[in-house]
Amino acid sequence: MDAELRTIVCRLVAGLVVADDDFSPEEEAFIDRMLKRFEIDDRALIFPIVDRSEAAESVRALPPAVQHDAFVALVEAAVADGKVVDEERGYLLVVGEAMGLHPKAVDERISQALRKG
Repeated sequence: MDAELRTIVCRLVAGLVVADDDFSPEEEAFIDRMLKRFEIDDRALIFPIVDRSEAAESVRALPPAVQHDAFVALVEAAVADGKVVDEERGYLLVVGEAMGLHPKAVDERISQALRKG
């Protein structure tokens, strides 16, 4: 995955994390780990953050393999604080729909991730 695609994925994830206007310490730590994993040294590169209305368009533009990686990262981010609030679930549903996932499949992935804890 090239630097531009890694940056887009990180913007998507950052958008999900701030969707509920509650940036927990666990979510902060997740963002730090994600930036390391995606080899982004400057946090400023993930701005502007992608909101829900832009998320579907952004994800559709990604290659299928990157869409999958992005969705996995999004679900991990959503469960980072041990709960998934309505705003985060809504963000995941919008992205999942853009990828062709049924809402039940999205909810199952969320449930699986929460069980893994």
